[in-house]
Amino acid sequence: MNKALVALILATLAISAAPALAQAAPKPDTEFCAAKRKQDPGGICTPAGDYVTPEKVYKPDGTVINRSTGD
Repeated sequence: MNKALVALILATLAISAAPALAQAAPKPDTEFCAAKRKQDPGGICTPAGDYVTPEKVYKPDGTVINRSTGD
């Protein structure tokens, strides 16, 4: 009985900890992303270091991609 109770408790802890661990990964935020956020708020910084808004993708090398056309 004790083993079953311990297994149940551990399983419950593992399930409840999973969302917290998934959210624990820090979002990268570079100086580049911070500068672009001031220019065009509402975007996110990707792990690759790009700043992405619904309309455009700003790359650290200066490239800007229009997301609606891909250019």
